[in-house]
Amino acid sequence: MLSVLVVAVVASIAFAEDSHSEHDHGDGEQYEWAGIFETPNDAYTWTAQKVEGAYADASMKLVALAASSATADVLHNLEVEGLHSMGLVCINAKPGSVISPKEDACYNLQFGQDVWQSLFVINASETGAIAFFTEHFPTEFEATAHYLKDSVGDDVEPSAELPDGAVPQDTSDERQESKPWGGVIGASIIINVISLIGVISCVPIIAKWTASNKAPLDALVSGFAAGALLACSFFLLLFEATHLIATGFTEEVDILWRWGTMILTGFLLPGFVDLVVCGLVDASVPGAGAVCAEQEKEPEQVEGGAKLVARVRLIVGVLVGDFFHNLCDGFFVGAAFKGCGDSFGWGVALATVLHELPQEIADFAILTGPDVAMRPVLALASNFVSGLSVILGAIVVVATDVSDESVGLLLALGGGVYLHIGATECMPKIYNAKLSTPARVAAIIAFVAGAVVIGLVLLDHEHCVPSIPGSEPAAASGGHHH
Repeated sequence: MLSVLVVAVVASIAFAEDSHSEHDHGDGEQYEWAGIFETPNDAYTWTAQKVEGAYADASMKLVALAASSATADVLHNLEVEGLHSMGLVCINAKPGSVISPKEDACYNLQFGQDVWQSLFVINASETGAIAFFTEHFPTEFEATAHYLKDSVGDDVEPSAELPDGAVPQDTSDERQESKPWGGVIGASIIINVISLIGVISCVPIIAKWTASNKAPLDALVSGFAAGALLACSFFLLLFEATHLIATGFTEEVDILWRWGTMILTGFLLPGFVDLVVCGLVDASVPGAGAVCAEQEKEPEQVEGGAKLVARVRLIVGVLVGDFFHNLCDGFFVGAAFKGCGDSFGWGVALATVLHELPQEIADFAILTGPDVAMRPVLALASNFVSGLSVILGAIVVVATDVSDESVGLLLALGGGVYLHIGATECMPKIYNAKLSTPARVAAIIAFVAGAVVIGLVLLDHEHCVPSIPGSEPAAASGGHHH
């Protein structure tokens, strides 16, 4: 009799639980946070990032429910359904998956452990508001980006949240503080300090050795710089730019023509700056005439007042050209740190340092040479001041709200500039007719060494992952860890 009673009680409990699960939505798994958002656009991006090297959890349950409006009352009314759906067996969603708001559905966001952020597409095409119920506070997964963004990269904040005492999710101040100021400023200062490398040339023994081995030394240093620049352009800047540019456009042709145009613009930029500087000096210095032609002459071929004009042109050309060159470097370094993380940023900074080295030595040689005859201390100071623009460029990019698409365009521009410097300014010195065969072999080995130095960055490099998905959901999942 007792056994029959036990069986009856168990059966009644099981029936009650089954009935409750089908009709009473209020007894599901608890959520930790809920928020309701206005969603006028068709698609949004849910972002989860590693914080201090790891995700707050390997996965997170999420329920998305269509709402009539984004108000606190509507969010409270949806709480019962949210609790119910949280208790269901969840659909596993990998990075790049599409999450559509619907009842009786739970998503288990599985974060990619081999990428620094995981992105999910929120389909909002059929509703003007969405309520989210999550297993964790989404801000636990924020490092440099807000957890919900719209199609142009702007943060989307909740109109109401649960529990009622939840901390407001406007974390713009925190994200401002999380901008990579330390790395950007540190890298910019290091790049600028390279302008002082000319002081080494002041040491008599080194100066004498350099003067007697100018062509081989130029080939060796330029070969190393060319390898580093071209490797940085191909391994880092150009490829990563495609991911970021794709955040603003849906058609492949729209992405490619912008990418290609920026590369070609960057390739022409150094020559354009040189022409502009030369033209400005020609127009502003009385009696200059076609001063640019003077730079190709030997000092003894420059006659009369043209010597002073040529001297002014060289000084202005070196310093103004160096200012704009370093300003662009600052843009590229700042964009790399801000859009792609510290590892990528330091890789670009390293390539910048390596190509600044031969350039600054050449600038110092011109300013202290017979054409200009500037005192070494003054030449160093002038070069250093003009090089401060690298810090200015980096600050401008990091301080302003630059979209992922714009960062991608900047990286493509930088890749084009690096291609120009590496291919047209550094590589020709390897083929100098005055070089012996061993010197050329050494220069080519130096090229390989420069490329390997940048290639080593890839060992611990995670691809830039755009914060907005492109036309294909899979593209939002980003790249992979090397």
